[in-house]
Amino acid sequence: MTDEEPQQVKIEIYTSPTCPYCPAAIRMLQKAIDVYGKILEVTKIDITTPEGGELAAYYEVQATPTIVMNGIVRFRGAPPSESHLFDEIETMLTEDQIKNAAKKRKAQRREIDMMYG
Repeated sequence: MTDEEPQQVKIEIYTSPTCPYCPAAIRMLQKAIDVYGKILEVTKIDITTPEGGELAAYYEVQATPTIVMNGIVRFRGAPPSESHLFDEIETMLTEDQIKNAAKKRKAQRREIDMMYG
């Protein structure tokens, strides 16, 4: 991306009550919210509800969790790692947004190192 208009990323996570991988994917998204803040608009969609089922059909969701970013399916199944998730988010951000997020990630790592190091 360029350094023009700030970007917002709309994320939809498709889940089901019996999904064993959904809680981990939701935790990863929560960490992303902690880093990127208001840049992210995250919506959790339960595919077992009528509305969720309709949206899931539109995106051809065949497994949960499925993560859609700005209308494009980015992950079918849980993201392999937090880094992969953050990398996908950053493909949709400006350079300034990425730099600000990198500072927050670095501060979080320092805080974790202080707690456990």
